[in-house]
Amino acid sequence: MRPKIVSIGYAVPEQSYTQEEVFEALGYPRQFRRIFLDADIDKRHLWLSFGTELTWQQACEEYNKGAISLSREAVKACLNGRDISQIGSISFASCTGYECPSIMHRLHSELGFSPNVVYTPILGTGCEGAAPSLWRAYHHTLATGQQSLAISCEICSVCHFPEPEPDPSGEWELLRANAIFGDGASAALIGFDDDPRHPYLVDFETYFTPENLKYLGFVWRDGRLRVLLSRQIPRIVPSVVQPPVEKILRRHHLALKDIRWWVIHPGGSAVLNNLKDKLGIPEEKMTLSREVLRLFGNCSSSSIGIVGKLLMGGDVKWGDWGLVVSLGAGLAAGATLLHWGE
Repeated sequence: MRPKIVSIGYAVPEQSYTQEEVFEALGYPRQFRRIFLDADIDKRHLWLSFGTELTWQQACEEYNKGAISLSREAVKACLNGRDISQIGSISFASCTGYECPSIMHRLHSELGFSPNVVYTPILGTGCEGAAPSLWRAYHHTLATGQQSLAISCEICSVCHFPEPEPDPSGEWELLRANAIFGDGASAALIGFDDDPRHPYLVDFETYFTPENLKYLGFVWRDGRLRVLLSRQIPRIVPSVVQPPVEKILRRHHLALKDIRWWVIHPGGSAVLNNLKDKLGIPEEKMTLSREVLRLFGNCSSSSIGIVGKLLMGGDVKWGDWGLVVSLGAGLAAGATLLHWGE
């Protein structure tokens, strides 16, 4: 028997901001207002309001506080009263901060994890971090029979890089990042049960080629992280996502039309539009990802879990197939196949 996704929980900061509020706080010239308002985002939840002036030390301290708080709440929402001492593995993905010992080590006693739990940090994968975190949880559960947690947490607001004026080159990387990213954490419980509403994790596929390294991730500037967000990403994304999607479908003798549920990383409106058009995904199957983008923005690696939570509460039926599409730094992509049924 294959492991299942038994439960998903997520948490976002209490404070939310409209696109107009973020734009005004950052003080960009009025001609850039449409970039914020046309992003198909209603609001974003932020640990710190964009424009908050922080030293690098303060940013690290705020990441620590935010990541502990949101990860704690996401785990509690995911477990919903289940026995936390039965969890044998915890994988934790994040690209917006670094702690050693990890955030999960720091929550160990407070949440009541077993002293024998295996911790695995997932670093440097950007928005795609939820996928390898999930795969790590799957393989531990498959090998040991123990339940596993796959956690992703991003405090994008502490990575705000000061920009006195928009990039004169016309790339506008920071401006566009400031227009889409939000904060959040998600947690998925992997295990075995008989509930037909919980999907089996059937298969995984990945794709990466190094020529796209220059398009997406973080770089170091002036002693702190600065986002790398090329304007070419929406155009390139379909060519990166299509190979793992086609390969995993071929392996299981499936066609695109056989996938009823799509859990696509909401990397931005243009990214979703291009994936829909190039892969031939019907618009009605983009609903979950567009809804998460609208309500939360792009929460980096935690976004997939939030989309998944909406799916778990949806009208799934026995025999349905689902496909999780992840996308992240270096323009790495992944496909995770789900099935409700044997």
